[in-house]
Amino acid sequence: AAMAASVVLHAGAQTPAAAPAPQRIVSLLPSATEAVCALGACERLVGVDDFSLDPPPVQALPRLGRTWEPSIEAVVHLRPDVVFTGRTPPVQQRLQALGLHVVEVDALTIADIESALRKIDKALQLHTAEIAIKNMRQELQEIASTAQARRPGLPPPRVYIEVDNALYAAGPDSFMGELLSHLGAENIAAGSSTPFPQLTPEYVVRADPDLIIQSHTAASLHALAQRPGWGRLRALRLGQVCQLSAPETRTLTRPGPRLVEAARILARCLGQLPGHTPAPAAP
Repeated sequence: AAMAASVVLHAGAQTPAAAPAPQRIVSLLPSATEAVCALGACERLVGVDDFSLDPPPVQALPRLGRTWEPSIEAVVHLRPDVVFTGRTPPVQQRLQALGLHVVEVDALTIADIESALRKIDKALQLHTAEIAIKNMRQELQEIASTAQARRPGLPPPRVYIEVDNALYAAGPDSFMGELLSHLGAENIAAGSSTPFPQLTPEYVVRADPDLIIQSHTAASLHALAQRPGWGRLRALRLGQVCQLSAPETRTLTRPGPRLVEAARILARCLGQLPGHTPAPAAP
């Protein structure tokens, strides 16, 4: 009898309704903002951090402060269903203490970027991440194959990617370094405990890269040559320096869904080297 009652109760039990998809999204990380839009939920964004400038429509949204130091009061005022953040424990803890749903989606590698896309997709119940990741992988492979074919019979070019004037470099374990490797180039920065190690002027002089890529507010070639010993660098003597614009820098340095565009930027820079067939303009 007890078993029968259990069966009756089980049969009559109702499956809990699925939680509704979040409709009010706050993003405190530029790459997360781009990912929300790339996955098809841009219209659900109600506020973003000060550095979220892409895609252009998000520039009209309320600005909530810097990624690592947002206005908590302004975030709460927007009544978000979910807040996407970077790796900022103090910010996350304050928001969670106020009852907000927080999802960390920071990324340092290509695998991290794919994981972040999946986390955002799941949180927003979009079901679009897998096809986006599949397309991204396919396009990256095509760009890499084409870039490597443009330098037949030549050794891999040795490249220094500078991410700011303090000589922080994109290391081989960063998503930028991984893209560089996929394109058949060699990173002068050695693997280290951080994806973005700080180099010394002497280190760069010893490495003597074939190409310097400046993914930040570019210093002039004259200013670069004033660094200790840099006047002897092959890249400076031959003018093999790729100085990126502000929009290009945002595309290359943000670990989000625009990896394909970032790979195209790096391929264009590599196309400046002797013996390398220039890459066509991005579509």
